Amino acid sequence: MMKPPVEVIAEIANAHQGEPAQALELACRSAAAGADAIKFQLYQADELLVAAHPRYDHFRRQAFAPEIWFELLETVRLEGIRIYADVFGLSSLALARRAGVQGVKIHSSDLGNQPLLQMASGHEGPLLLAVGGSTAHEIGAAVDALASVSRRPVLLHGFQSYPTAVADAALERIAWLRAIFGDRCEVGYMDHVAADDPLAYTLPLAAACCGARVLEKHVTLDRAARGVDYYSSFEPAELARFIDQLRQLENAFAGRPADFSPAERRYRETVKKHWVASRPLAAGAVLQTGDLTMKRVAEYAAHPVAEHLLLGRRLLAPLAVDEPVSRLAVNVTVWALVVVRMRSRRLPGKALLPVAGRPAIGHLLERLKQIERIDRVVLCTTDDPVDDPLVQLAMQAGIGWHRGSVDDVLARMLGALAGQPVDVVLRVTGDDLLVDPDYADRAIDHHLRTNSEYTDLKALPSGTEVEVFDVELLRRLYRAAVDSDGTEYLTYYVTHHRDQILTSAAPVEEHHRREWRLTLDTAEDYEVISRLLEAMAGLGRPLTYRMDDIVDYFVNHPEVSALNAAVRQRSQPPQVCTDLDWRRF
Repeated sequence: MMKPPVEVIAEIANAHQGEPAQALELACRSAAAGADAIKFQLYQADELLVAAHPRYDHFRRQAFAPEIWFELLETVRLEGIRIYADVFGLSSLALARRAGVQGVKIHSSDLGNQPLLQMASGHEGPLLLAVGGSTAHEIGAAVDALASVSRRPVLLHGFQSYPTAVADAALERIAWLRAIFGDRCEVGYMDHVAADDPLAYTLPLAAACCGARVLEKHVTLDRAARGVDYYSSFEPAELARFIDQLRQLENAFAGRPADFSPAERRYRETVKKHWVASRPLAAGAVLQTGDLTMKRVAEYAAHPVAEHLLLGRRLLAPLAVDEPVSRLAVNVTVWALVVVRMRSRRLPGKALLPVAGRPAIGHLLERLKQIERIDRVVLCTTDDPVDDPLVQLAMQAGIGWHRGSVDDVLARMLGALAGQPVDVVLRVTGDDLLVDPDYADRAIDHHLRTNSEYTDLKALPSGTEVEVFDVELLRRLYRAAVDSDGTEYLTYYVTHHRDQILTSAAPVEEHHRREWRLTLDTAEDYEVISRLLEAMAGLGRPLTYRMDDIVDYFVNHPEVSALNAAVRQRSQPPQVCTDLDWRRF
C-alpha cells in the first residue's frame, strides 16, 4: 500500500507583521504554492506570558482581536484553504473551535498543561504536538492525556532559535520518536534552518526520508524586509519549489520496497546473465562444472536459473556452444500434491460426493494419472479422524498419501515431500476436479523452460487449472512466512511478492479463456459439475475429456453455467497474513 503524501503546513506565525491583509495574502499565496494547509498562531499576550516578561508588549502588539480573527479565518476558509492554528491556552483553543479551524497544534511549552490537553482531546480534526526541547516522559504524559482523540496525534520534532543551526536539527530523533510512540502517533518535523541556507530545502526532505509524515515550513512575503519571523521563512516561490522537490522525492519512494518498477523489470530482463553451454554437449551427458558459463542472451524469455539446479543432471538433448540451458533440458522429478480434507464450511463432505459414478476426489485422482510429466501423485490430508475415508480412497486408487496439520497446509505439503528427491510440485486443490491433463503438462514444461519458481494457469476457468511450484520455493516460503497458518491461501504468498519470486503464467489458448466457475465449493457448483460429467460420460469420455469438450458443453448449455454464476469465489480473509521475513527467505 502506498503511503499518503507528506503533509506540508505553511507556518505564517507572526510574518503577517500584525496586518490582517498580509495574513490573508500569505495564506492565499502559500496555498497556491501547493501547501496542504496554512497555520496561524492564535494567542492573547495574557495567556502566553506574564506581564513582566520582556516580550510581553511585542506579543500584545502582534495579537489580533477575536473579531478580526473571525473575519480573517472566515475569508480564508471561503477560499477553500485548509486552516490550522497554534493555540496557547484555553481561550485561544476556544477561539479556534468557534472559528472552524480544522487542525490544532499545541506548543511544546504546553505539554504539561493538562487542562489545555484535556480540552484539545475533544477536537475532531488533526491534532499536533510540538515536542522540541521536551523529554520522552513529558511527551508520553501529553500523549496519554490525548488518549480519547479520534485520530492519531502528530508529534512535531524541531525548535526555533532564530534561526536553528543545521547541527541542531537532530533528524535521528524522528526515528527515535517513531520507535517510542509510533504505535500511537505519527511523527513530523518543523524546519527552522535559515531560509537562505541551501540546506533549508535538504533538511526537511531528509526528514521526510526519516519518516516524517508532516513538514512545517515558515513563510513570509519578503524575507529581505527582515520583518517578524523572517529568519527561517520561505517566500511563496521558494515554498512552491520546495513542495515540488518533495513530491518528486515521494515518487522516488513510491511503491512497496520489494516491488520492481516496469523499467527495473526491463533492466533485469536485459542485463541478467544465463547459463549457456561452454562447449558442444551431447544428449545423455551429465552436466559438470566447466560445462556451463554465464553470459547475457538477447531475446531469451526465461528467468536466470541457479547453477545447482543444472549441475549433476542428465541432458535430455544436445546443446551447441552458447546455447542457453533451461531446466527443460535436464531430468527433473515432478510430483502432484492433492490438498484435500472433508471439513468444509460451504459444502461439508464435498470430497466424497458422488459425481458421475465416482467420489469427487476419486475422479480428480484418475485425471491426474493422465498427466505424462507427473512421477507420483500424493494425497495430502489432515490428522483429523474425519479425513480417514480420504486415506482409504487414496490407497484404493493406488496413490501415495500423507497426513499432517489441519491449519498449516504448507507444512502438510512439505511433510509429504520430506526426504524425497522432488524438484517440482503440481499443487492441486481438492475442489478442482476438472484439471486438464494436457494443460498440466504444458504448465510443467513452461515452468521448466522459463526457469520459473512458480507457474500458474489462471487464465483457464477456475476448477480446471493447476499451480506449479519449485520445492525449493515452498521451503523458502515456509521458513520466511510470518504466519504459515494461512497457507490454505498459498497463492497469495507468491502473488503478494511477485517481483521477489520467479513467476510465470503458462499460455492458454484464447477460446479456453473463460470466466466460468467450475470449482466445487457449493451446492450450486456440485450441480454444474455433475451435469458436465454426466454429459461427458454420455459421450463415452468419463475421464478423458479435455478443455475443448468442456468449452463445447458450456457454449451449448449456457443455462448450466448460469446455475452458479452468482456464487462468489472465496477471497483471502482479511486476517490472513502473507508477510514474509526476508531475512529467512
